[in-house]
Amino acid sequence: MNITGAIVFLPRGGGGEGPVLLDTLLLAPGAVWLAEALMRSGITRFFVACHGDDQEEAAHCFPQDTVFVTSNTENANTRLAAFLAGCEGSVAVVTGAVLLTGEGTRRLFAPAALPAGESTGLFRMNAAVLRGALSEDISFEEALLSRGEPFGGRAGTFEGVFPYGFSWESREAASAYARKAEARRLAEAGVCLVDPDSVYVDPTVTVEKGTVLLPGTILRGRTVIGRGCEIGPNSMVRDCTVGDGAVINASQCNESFIGARAKVGPFAYIRPGCTVGADTKVGDFVEVKNSVVGDGTKISHLTYVGDSDIGKNVNLGCGTVTVNYDGAAKFRTVVGDNAFVGCNSNLIAPVQIGEGAYVAAGSTITDPVPAGGLAIARAPQTVKAQWAVRRRKK
Repeated sequence: MNITGAIVFLPRGGGGEGPVLLDTLLLAPGAVWLAEALMRSGITRFFVACHGDDQEEAAHCFPQDTVFVTSNTENANTRLAAFLAGCEGSVAVVTGAVLLTGEGTRRLFAPAALPAGESTGLFRMNAAVLRGALSEDISFEEALLSRGEPFGGRAGTFEGVFPYGFSWESREAASAYARKAEARRLAEAGVCLVDPDSVYVDPTVTVEKGTVLLPGTILRGRTVIGRGCEIGPNSMVRDCTVGDGAVINASQCNESFIGARAKVGPFAYIRPGCTVGADTKVGDFVEVKNSVVGDGTKISHLTYVGDSDIGKNVNLGCGTVTVNYDGAAKFRTVVGDNAFVGCNSNLIAPVQIGEGAYVAAGSTITDPVPAGGLAIARAPQTVKAQWAVRRRKK
């Protein structure tokens, strides 16, 4: 069955509620779940009819080239006819809130008639027939009922298609169905979910074969996880690309790139705009923000790296802070390859640490350190013999 287009209606509730498909299921709107399922099945073109106030929100759920019409669109029929003219074979038509799984889309594309029974709000219709119906004096709904094939099934067993409504109970059931369907999709792709009931994954996420998802893992947005990774326990990764063999343990990563075999966590926080290289270590209680961390660099614990360019094979000791903010503006810190920064050091940006340079523990660095040099910026130590003994006698 050749289906290249989908027509989706986003009706509002009778009490003025917004469309159910724009409400969140797990972590993403229901429309995202629907669109991703249809795109995975091969559908590339979308036509969406919605209320004018909902168009902006709906646009974030569908591909950029989606055609939108609202009640204020004067040439809606003309635009629909043009859309149908570009569709070969049949189109999928969604008239209500529906959650689709791989099984559902396979049945939608099957050449045999769709399952009979209780309507689920999903139809299949010949694009040319529907285009012809636009010129007749009948409603779109009448065209569907008289000439379209509805997807049905016994109540509660919709064979890969789960319709839901405005009630809390209905959406809760749909969320549970979505979580299980996504877990199954990942498992079929060779991903190991140690406890599927405690893993939450957006439909927009890609996870490669051989990766292990431990309990408490949350994967969001356009995240891509490579092969042979270990994510979790209790980790959230949002809009990140993670290289093969990386480990993210009890940490949060956002809008960043994490290289192959990198080890992140536990309790690390990678904020947006970061590139963490291959074979790096970003350890416990380390925060990285808007920074580049080179391959092989070790940031083991209790360190803040903000607005910085850290080279390859650098060691940032415990308690290192890149002091990037002066109260009015932010500045960058640059650390060259193979440099060593001792514990409890402050690097006052803008400052540059040269390649292979050393910074002594406890230093506050305000001036550039040349390549291969040693910087010591701390008060000299004073020792007063027997001072403690005299104090205790008093």
